[in-house]
Amino acid sequence: MSAQTLHRQGRTSEAEKLYRKLLAKHPRDHHVLTAYAVLLGETGRVEESSRYFQRAVDIEPNPRTLTNLGVAHKLLGKLDTAADAFGQVLKLAPDFPEARINLANVLMAAGLHKEALVLLEEHSRLGPDSARLHSALALALVHVKRPDEALVHARRAVELLPTVASERVTLGNALDTCGHKSDAIASYRRAVELDPLDYSAHSVLIFVMLSSPEYGPKEHFQEARAWAKRHAEPLKKHIRPLTNDRSPERPLRVGYVSSDFRVHPIQQFLVPLLQHHDQSAFEIFLYASVPNPDEATTWYRQFAGERFRDILHLDDVAAAELVRTDQVDILVDLALHSSWNRLRLFACRPAPVQISWLGYMGTTGLDSMDYRITDPYLDPPGTDLGVYSETCLHLPETVWCYAPLCDEPLVNPLPALESGIVTFGCQNTFRKLHPGVFALWAKVLQRVPDSRLFIHVEEHAQEGVRQAFAREGVEPERLEFGGRVSRSEYLRRYQQIDIGLDTFPFGGATTTLDAAWMGVPVVTLSGPTAQQRAGSCIAMNLGLPELIASSEDAFVDAAESLASDLDRLSQLRAELRSSLETSALADEPRFARHLEAAFRAAWGRYCAGSPCASKANSY
Repeated sequence: MSAQTLHRQGRTSEAEKLYRKLLAKHPRDHHVLTAYAVLLGETGRVEESSRYFQRAVDIEPNPRTLTNLGVAHKLLGKLDTAADAFGQVLKLAPDFPEARINLANVLMAAGLHKEALVLLEEHSRLGPDSARLHSALALALVHVKRPDEALVHARRAVELLPTVASERVTLGNALDTCGHKSDAIASYRRAVELDPLDYSAHSVLIFVMLSSPEYGPKEHFQEARAWAKRHAEPLKKHIRPLTNDRSPERPLRVGYVSSDFRVHPIQQFLVPLLQHHDQSAFEIFLYASVPNPDEATTWYRQFAGERFRDILHLDDVAAAELVRTDQVDILVDLALHSSWNRLRLFACRPAPVQISWLGYMGTTGLDSMDYRITDPYLDPPGTDLGVYSETCLHLPETVWCYAPLCDEPLVNPLPALESGIVTFGCQNTFRKLHPGVFALWAKVLQRVPDSRLFIHVEEHAQEGVRQAFAREGVEPERLEFGGRVSRSEYLRRYQQIDIGLDTFPFGGATTTLDAAWMGVPVVTLSGPTAQQRAGSCIAMNLGLPELIASSEDAFVDAAESLASDLDRLSQLRAELRSSLETSALADEPRFARHLEAAFRAAWGRYCAGSPCASKANSY
């Protein structure tokens, strides 16, 4: 029986032996090299596969083999060599099917969406209509801020391949970017139904649900638990006995896992912690799964030195084995279900104590995640802790320690003193906005005559937002918009805002702290989820409980009260940065000691052989 026949029958071990015998006799046989490379790729040995594809290309550089080589390099994260292979395909055969799509996908993986769009539009003119083309066009158009066009292509891709889950995810992304949150969630849910094993699509569904007022903490918990049962439980077979020394007082190895060791809002919280960890008591490892490293990645790499681990191209089992080899005692997840998360790594239980912190204030749903970090304001006494699969470790003051990581710009005088007009504002991401938020903010504008509102909204969505406010009786000239800008320009925008208005049910954290640093108080609506109580935590630590509203009417009253007292507002403008800098929110050494104490308490329970403290007694 031939090697190819065995291969087709799925008898890969036997096929591999025959391929090797054939290559021993005919080491330059292009067809055997290619077939063997395909087998290696199918069995997960992509690095070996790429070497055999390269040997085949060296002998006969035909478009199909070059395409296979490019795909292998892309899977390995070698984007330059992948682009080179696809570029060679275009030179050899400009009309080769999907050559431009392959190259465009590599460019997008490298963050070059404009360049990718040029290739895709060229293919659209020259090549055949395909779901893969429309899906790639949708992705590129979303990133270049043309989501309405992206939506057209995403819908066409679904028309062509209605039962393919990835097309439903692309459609969901386009819908969410356009502000159609309910439809986006429905599309993600359909993707999960079509491909129950797609853990990434399921995480996207969970994350987008957080910003929808249609779902509460119980629904979030149920979906996270469903994710864990489907995607984490099967990995329990990879759990192995741990050999860490159970001495309670010894120095501990702490590992942080994140895809956001890059320019990202977590810098404001993570960098001050890393800089103030007690190096004599804690040895820090960083496990980075960063798709597009940048200058911030370089900082993290330099900070961790030889304890920086790039796990982007390791599968979760291999990454867990690396953590286990490093003898990490406490492993900390910084993502939960946000993009590029590595929760399945934690399902393999590579560390004795596993903790979730910082990504957002929710639950992972994993039995193997022992704890989540919280505080007295995010989860106050009386809160239902049954909506978390983890035991809650309450820090005494705040779950965050904030550093602006810059000195400029300075706080300016209250803009309303010069203009005579109060400007409200919000710079939270557009995906946290929905009609309920617009309706509440419209009530504030109606209560405060002649006031204005600045919102962080990209150009493509501005007309839709104007229409939403018009339906609430707010004239379009009272609205001002701004899209994505540099961090320095983003901070300067606070110089034109007098009062911040928070979103719900997913409130601001970084943006609220940035506002405080720029002298802008943020009125927040507290609610049933921890992520909606973020503003409450910040306000209480700043000594400003009057910024917290327990109802929509109270929210409007609080905003009106501030707007009607410019003397008080001006005083806040002058004092808020100093108040922040002297509060627990910015006391970096104190926060580090509190978090380290929580780590040490969790480790002590492990050493004593005790299970996690019950949720009811974790305060």
